[in-house]
Amino acid sequence: MARSRRRFLAALPIAVGLDLGGCLTLDPTINADTAGSAVFEEIATDESWASGRVRASITLAANATSDQDVTDLTVTTESGTSFDSTSVSNSQTRGHTLYLPAGATSRTLTRSLVSSHTYPVATEC
Repeated sequence: MARSRRRFLAALPIAVGLDLGGCLTLDPTINADTAGSAVFEEIATDESWASGRVRASITLAANATSDQDVTDLTVTTESGTSFDSTSVSNSQTRGHTLYLPAGATSRTLTRSLVSSHTYPVATEC
């Protein structure tokens, strides 16, 4: 009886995490094609696990804030709902963090004073 209860209590946080987050994964990956992008140099994660969302480290191209006038980064779900966003300071190319939905394809939208661009990003569970 005591062993069953311990197993139940040990499994409870995992079950709740899956129920609330929808996806629990070890070593999550981010698939983002940044080759040829005038805005993104790299979108990556170094998390060892994720549940519901994956923390992404964003490195912008050297001229993203000057030539492309990027002022904001926003992640939207496939349905178009905003998932996360951050502002970009002038000439800041490193140190941006955004959360992406785990196990889903989303879009990273860059906004500037003049235009916006969308880049597909996928995370794997």
